[in-house]
Amino acid sequence: MVGHCRCSVLPSCLGRYGLVRSGKRAGPFKANFGQGRSHAGQTIVVVFQGWSAPKSMTTFRPNRRTKDAAGLARPSAGVAKASASVIPPRDPDRLAKLAELVSRQRFETKDILFNQAEIHRLTLSLSRTIDRPNFRRVDVDDLRRMIRMYDERFFGGRLLPHAEAEGLTFGLSKRMTRIAGKMVTHYSTDRIRGPRKFELVLSSTLLFQTFRDVDRPVEVTGRRCRDRLEAMQRIAEHELVHLTEMLIWNDGNCDQARFQSIARRYFAHTDYQHDLITQQERAARKFNLRVGDAVRFRFQDRWLVGRINRITRRATVLVEDPKGETFSDGGRYLRYYVPLEHLKRA
Repeated sequence: MVGHCRCSVLPSCLGRYGLVRSGKRAGPFKANFGQGRSHAGQTIVVVFQGWSAPKSMTTFRPNRRTKDAAGLARPSAGVAKASASVIPPRDPDRLAKLAELVSRQRFETKDILFNQAEIHRLTLSLSRTIDRPNFRRVDVDDLRRMIRMYDERFFGGRLLPHAEAEGLTFGLSKRMTRIAGKMVTHYSTDRIRGPRKFELVLSSTLLFQTFRDVDRPVEVTGRRCRDRLEAMQRIAEHELVHLTEMLIWNDGNCDQARFQSIARRYFAHTDYQHDLITQQERAARKFNLRVGDAVRFRFQDRWLVGRINRITRRATVLVEDPKGETFSDGGRYLRYYVPLEHLKRA
């Protein structure tokens, strides 16, 4: 069976996409909470897609490669994986004790801020790729090391061994252009007692678009972020709370009281949304381009004129052409995927 449980909130600045292919419904994006449809014979997947914007349920396959600010992949250094063989997967007694700890533990704000600052400092000290607060390269090992430091400082090293006993991987995705992070839980056919595997994934695209060429204050989880590394920490903390809930209670949602209580008591979060720089905002602020705008661009030594229908990593521009697809306005268009810096207003 396959099920999708989505958890996300849209920033208020988002509007509609442009035209859609004939037969597809156009409309505003809305937050979507709940259970998706199931299909027999496959793995159950629960996806908590952290805070913001329309969601694509693209499957992410983690890999051990470094992502840099240009989106280029680089080989990464290996890190020894901690053994979790001594802890039985989904041990009810151990998870009950962990639940008791998580439910009652409370940290003073000064201790939270001190530990978060120490993780920031140690990440800069230990990483082979993160060499400055507004780093230009990041590796999966950086995320793995960061989460381990959070487990040691806030959970006494009790959380990750339970997750690793079932299966835990980390990832960085450049395809997540609005979602800052997601926690994916894979189930076997038995959702209640069967083995699970967890994926914790952060958006490298949103991180690299923020603290770049759009200058404004940035908040993540209600906390002001001074640099890219602090933003990465806040996203990682949010996804770690999702992992905690799924590991212990096999359920959770960031708009619910239990999630918000854990996030507040452990990490001083006051919100569960982010306002990182999306490509739509960057297009509007830096290039004065928005969905629906008429633009022109060069293609094979000629100028083409069309309208922006969508903005993700690139702009999707629809150019009228009798050989193109039929869209909802009855016209036929060819689609071009154009970098923002190559577009000029028509």
